Amino acid sequence: MLILSLNDWWLALTGLEQFFWIMAILSSAVFLIVFVVNLLGFDTDADIEVETDIDTNLGSPDFPVFSLKAITAFFTFFSWTGVLLTGEGRSIWEIIPYSIISGILAMALVVILLKKFADFTESGTADPLDLIFEKGDVYIPIPPGQSGRGKVHVTHNKALREMYAVTMDENPLSTGEKVRILEILPENTLLVERVHE
Repeated sequence: MLILSLNDWWLALTGLEQFFWIMAILSSAVFLIVFVVNLLGFDTDADIEVETDIDTNLGSPDFPVFSLKAITAFFTFFSWTGVLLTGEGRSIWEIIPYSIISGILAMALVVILLKKFADFTESGTADPLDLIFEKGDVYIPIPPGQSGRGKVHVTHNKALREMYAVTMDENPLSTGEKVRILEILPENTLLVERVHE
């Protein structure tokens, strides 16, 4: 009975309403998955790298506009605004601008929150040299042979910090692996090695 009711409801929608409902359901599902994955301690933006010849900071960790979290927030709010406005019988020429504005505001809010959180987790006045020979956990996988940076979680002055790290190991360091800090490189990047336990 419920399936029949849902089917009747769906068939009664216009093509534009169906479009926004599909987008809203899909984007909300992705938003929920991203949220849950981040709660479990994984970074959903770690594997998103956009190759470009343009010298820009957009999408960098310091200005994460094109992160998965920000893009997901845009489409979630864009689509749900469209659902609400189509339900009111608005024309597409009214719906699209409001939906875009709503998505951009949501995206901007996420970017601001991510930036504030990054500043909070990376702040601290303690001497990073105190971390040498301390152990940490890989948070974002670290490429081998100093070919790129990942991130590690370390305890510094009784506070958990997230810091960039590189390794000279021939094999990449995966999320959750234990590492030892060997050196502090420029920009407070850590040189680490795998700890064999």
